[in-house]
Amino acid sequence: MDTFQDYFQLLKSFSKKRRLLPVVFSVCLFGVINHSFSQERPAHEKCIYRSPDGKLFVNKDLPLYIKVSTSPDADSENWLLESSKAAEYANPMFLDTEGWNTLRSPSAVDSATRQTVYPLQDIIFDMYADGIEPESELKFGTSSLFKNDALTFLGEKFSLELQAKDEMSGIRDIYYSVNSQPYQSNSSHPLDINEEGEYELKYYALDNVGNAEELHEVSFVVDKTAPVSNHEIDGLSNDKILAPDAKIELSSKDDLSGVQTLFYAIDDGEFTLYRKPIPVALIQNGKGKITYYAVDHVGNKEEPRLIGTMASANKEESDGDVFDYYIDRSAPEVSFHFEGDFYQGDRDYISARTKVNLEATDDKSGVQKILYSYNSFITNELYEKPFNPEGNSPVELSYTAVDYVDNTAEEKVRNFYIDRSAPVTDISFDGPVFRNRDTVFVSSQTRLDISGKDKESGLKEISYVLNGDQAVFSEPFTSSKSGVNRVQWFSVDNVNNKEASQDLTFVIDNEPPSVHHHFSVEAIGEKVVRGEEYVIYPSNTKLYIGATDDVTGEESLSYTINGGASSGKIPVTGFSPGNFEIKINVSDALGNKTSGILRFAIEN
Repeated sequence: MDTFQDYFQLLKSFSKKRRLLPVVFSVCLFGVINHSFSQERPAHEKCIYRSPDGKLFVNKDLPLYIKVSTSPDADSENWLLESSKAAEYANPMFLDTEGWNTLRSPSAVDSATRQTVYPLQDIIFDMYADGIEPESELKFGTSSLFKNDALTFLGEKFSLELQAKDEMSGIRDIYYSVNSQPYQSNSSHPLDINEEGEYELKYYALDNVGNAEELHEVSFVVDKTAPVSNHEIDGLSNDKILAPDAKIELSSKDDLSGVQTLFYAIDDGEFTLYRKPIPVALIQNGKGKITYYAVDHVGNKEEPRLIGTMASANKEESDGDVFDYYIDRSAPEVSFHFEGDFYQGDRDYISARTKVNLEATDDKSGVQKILYSYNSFITNELYEKPFNPEGNSPVELSYTAVDYVDNTAEEKVRNFYIDRSAPVTDISFDGPVFRNRDTVFVSSQTRLDISGKDKESGLKEISYVLNGDQAVFSEPFTSSKSGVNRVQWFSVDNVNNKEASQDLTFVIDNEPPSVHHHFSVEAIGEKVVRGEEYVIYPSNTKLYIGATDDVTGEESLSYTINGGASSGKIPVTGFSPGNFEIKINVSDALGNKTSGILRFAIEN
């Protein structure tokens, strides 16, 4: 039971079963917990805690109020106990003793007979005061550990664990913050650090009544990277001829915990700690080798590196330098390719984003440099990395390469065009269309046509979104949605230059106009002719016919009288006595049509 509400419910259940009227002591506490999710240390409420074995633990700093009730119900009436002898120390009262405390009532009474129990005994209510902070620590497990004056370093195989203990109410949780991030619960999100880097860890423990430990701060570095070793050879010339007194000097670097030891072995001998440069003369002519590697202070071991002759190194998987006499008469091989947008049509096109990549290989002395130029007679620009060509179309780029004995490759030329412009598109309507100020009205039969052009690499495709549905434009299209529609579109050329998105809002009107009419005078009667009702008007009446359209407005109105010629004259006058049938036809600006029949009679 974690709350007094749970405790009350248990007593209530017990009372109903035994038909007793218990006296209940209640403890009231006040306070608000602040759950912090910032870099600041969270605030924790000091509280009361009931352990799984039923013990009640009270934070020693909490004020206590003792109340009695005749019912275990949480909302039942209760009375605050007052002390006549020590009123100044009650309400609130505080527990003075760490650990076990009691509330006592002398002479227990049998709850069934209401008689004093013999031998006499007190009724004792137990509680435990806890005012001592818990203790926590960071365990490094079996980690490879190295400390210098400033930092602690951990190797690749490391384990971190936060542990805590509390002698009274027990541990509720451990909270930690890594590199000034918000504090986290270790029970919900156990501390898990795997990546290499520098860490600042803050942590503290919290017991079950809200006592928080003082903050611990630990800084350490996770080092998973092995050292990187290299060598230098004194006496090595460009033509790979070694001097008799040439020596191999080994060096190693580690950016984190630092290099601890550097080992080397000659041929297949035992590895020896490196202390001074190694004479090249120790390598057997034609098949000798030196293998070396370094280890840092947390045990990260470098993969062995090899120095050897052609004969020995070609048999090894490890990369290394090979020394032997040879004559290099071959120029480097140079290759050219584009990185990025490229289109090959009647011409080669690239975009402004495309980079030119030049690569060269030389299996003898090696590539010393790659040279290039564009739109120039002299190829003298030093190539360092892929680049975006400057200028405008057309471009003529020449390139070559030079090895370490100055063999120069035959100059090559590549011609291409740079397309720096996006395509241009326009939209048009095929079918009924009506414009009113900045609003376009069309019918559901009107087709939308998007046309585009690109003056260089050419148009690749046009994409559009109609009312949220995306498609690639292939032919004019329509929309079946009445009311407001929105179309967005853009185009892309063959080197992926993308046009800025355009949009157009238009309204589809499928509703025909409504027909209205009225007579200039009141009717004078009614009659029925062949089952049809006719309203009778005098001969001097005039008939007004009109139409309304909520969107585009009336475009045309015409009528016929008794099957006669069509007319659009309004008002209609000159009626002679007789029966009349007028057929009315109306259309709006988009061709939406409606018709109606009006029957009436004229009498003098």
